Amino acid sequence: MDVLHISASPKGERSASRRIAESFIDEYSRQNPDDSIRELNVFDPLPPAFGRVESIRKFAPFFGEAPSEEGEAAWKTILTVIEDFDQADKIILSSPMWNYSIPWALKLYLDNIMQPRITFGYDPTTMEHRGLLRNRPLQLILTRSSTAPGHFVDFQLPYLRFVFDAMGIRDTRVIVADQTTKPSVEDREAYLALFDDRARSAASEF
Repeated sequence: MDVLHISASPKGERSASRRIAESFIDEYSRQNPDDSIRELNVFDPLPPAFGRVESIRKFAPFFGEAPSEEGEAAWKTILTVIEDFDQADKIILSSPMWNYSIPWALKLYLDNIMQPRITFGYDPTTMEHRGLLRNRPLQLILTRSSTAPGHFVDFQLPYLRFVFDAMGIRDTRVIVADQTTKPSVEDREAYLALFDDRARSAASEF
């Protein structure tokens, strides 16, 4: 199995989402020693830019336009990112909440891989997205300071559920640590340690 861990925190060893993900990955590796686990930190290196050239190339087929050489070169880079993502048999995504949503580098990564006619289709009759990727297990490991799952300002979990579902990845499992702000380093570590058993249990079923 090829397992892809998408890490969306720039804080390294000081990241709460990474801390819980490590417990999950350690247990998964212990139980599945032959599986390959590779990490993609979206902050290092950053995903390819998705600006004017990429946007024009993206919609060229819909507008009946011939792509420019610059656009084709940029699009090859986008396709490489998608291919790297799609080769994974299982996906782990660890991410903090930033300003009630996801970090900008993760959004940029998703803007790269969410492409019409490649990772999702659209039915104009029902106005629904149709995933074009194969379904596979997706483990979300999410942290936030003080926002409970299901609260109306939680734009992290609902957004991630939707975008992966739109691409066809629906076997989604979720761990959320929603009270990571503590008065001391020791209190924070004690809180995160509460998720070790849950992470290991989830890994055994992944």
